[in-house]
Amino acid sequence: MCRSTLTLTVMLLVGATCQTVGAQYNTCAGEEACIDINDCDMFGPHFTEPAKWPMSLKDEFRKRVCERDRSRNLFKVCCLPKANSVRRRGIDLIDMEHCGAYTDDKISFGQDAKLFQFPWMALLRSKTGDFFCGGTLINERYVLTAAHCLKNNVVAHVRLGEYNLNSTIDCDKHGECAAAPQDIPVERIISHEKYSGRYKVNDIGLIRLARKVSLNDMVQPICLPVAPDFRTDQTFFFVAGWGQTHNAMFSQKLQFTKLELMPNDECSRRWQPSARHIKIVDSQMCAIGTDLSDNCPGDSGGPLKSISVSHSRFVQYGVVSFGLRTCGKQSAPGVYTRVESYVDWILGHLEE
Repeated sequence: MCRSTLTLTVMLLVGATCQTVGAQYNTCAGEEACIDINDCDMFGPHFTEPAKWPMSLKDEFRKRVCERDRSRNLFKVCCLPKANSVRRRGIDLIDMEHCGAYTDDKISFGQDAKLFQFPWMALLRSKTGDFFCGGTLINERYVLTAAHCLKNNVVAHVRLGEYNLNSTIDCDKHGECAAAPQDIPVERIISHEKYSGRYKVNDIGLIRLARKVSLNDMVQPICLPVAPDFRTDQTFFFVAGWGQTHNAMFSQKLQFTKLELMPNDECSRRWQPSARHIKIVDSQMCAIGTDLSDNCPGDSGGPLKSISVSHSRFVQYGVVSFGLRTCGKQSAPGVYTRVESYVDWILGHLEE
């Protein structure tokens, strides 16, 4: 069946069948461009509710529909962009001044993270209501995660501002309480077009949220290495998540641990006995913990991060991709998608 965010009413406007729709697209002329219907003032305020349009507007739609963006399930129309509106894209949507907030009094090296410590952490929730992967908020509308977490379109919501899954409202030992977590529907997912599940490369993706998050002390974006002074030669990093712990129980509290970078060639040697078809490439990085600390199932998509010396802020350098899943039973390197290798890809997909 043909479906659209404009509902099936649109199909009745442009044709009775999907095949007819393709024949009804128009070519834009003059200064008009083929743009998302949401960006055309003419169709507001009910941009995606054609049942509420007057007959004259339905006639205009027939004359102006120029494309169907199937990846977003959205129609485009010939129109001038919204008056006095310039849509920002890419790096203009990254807040490089306020991201990655770090204060000394909220950092420790214990197993449990502290309330307010990592406000960019996200949980991906499936259509059945289960939390199954992590991610990081990178601006008010986008979450960075791993492509393997986005397979089969199972993610339905993203939770932000969470700390203890057992508590409705989280408070610290001083009685300071956080705002309630935010569960935001997913508008669309964007997996890297060259992601390979077999070879585990290009394991990176983005989630565009259906609406902007409300920023507060528990919901803030992390920094990305988008500028030279955000890049680092540090060897120590942190990984965080709600994944499995060493005793096979899923953590109810946000956990983190300290890891040390491992050279890729050594990492490849460590992986050879377990997966001979996997080669660690330049767009990946490896890290390993002391005392059997490691990332675990459920941490996938979360951040490998460190503190920028020049800015005293957290910067995300990796995305949790895969490991041996020993999860504390033996020391093994985890493999992370190297964010610096995908900065252009990330920025190329950010839209206001």
